[in-house]
Amino acid sequence: MPTRNPQTLPAGRWLALDIGTKRTGMAVSNSARTLATPKGSTDKLQNLDWDALKAEGITAVVIGFPLNMDGTEGPSTDRARSAADWVEKNTGLPTCLTDERLTSHQAEQAFSQQRTQGSRQTRASKKDSVGKIDATAATLILQATLDRLA
Repeated sequence: MPTRNPQTLPAGRWLALDIGTKRTGMAVSNSARTLATPKGSTDKLQNLDWDALKAEGITAVVIGFPLNMDGTEGPSTDRARSAADWVEKNTGLPTCLTDERLTSHQAEQAFSQQRTQGSRQTRASKKDSVGKIDATAATLILQATLDRLA
C-alpha cells in the first residue's frame, strides 16, 4: 500500500515517476537525497530493469499524484495509485504518492521558453522534447519532495 509520507521511505537513492497516458518520466535522487536529476522516460513500467535500478541503490519510488487544483482526485490519480501498487507488488520497493499539481505544465513551459529563445542549443522540436518534458516533470516532483524533507 503506497504511503503519502516520504519520511517513512528508507534511506538511499529514490526514483521518481511522472505517470502519463503515453509515457512515464523518471528522475533519481543522489544518495544524500538533496538533488534530483532526470533519468529519461519509458513507455511501460514493466520494461524497466528494476534489478539494475536496485543495483544503482534505488531504495524507494516517489510517484506523482495528480490531484485537481481543488485537491480532489480525478481519473489520473487512479493511474498513479495503480502504478504504485504495481511497483510495490512486482519490485518490492516501497512507494510514496506525492502531490504533483502543475509539474507537467511547469516542465512544458520551461521547454517552450527554450524553443522561443532562438539559440541553436535550445531549439528543439516538440517531438524531440516530449520525453525530456516527462523526465523534467519527474525531476520537479522529486526535488519538491526532497525539499520538503530538508
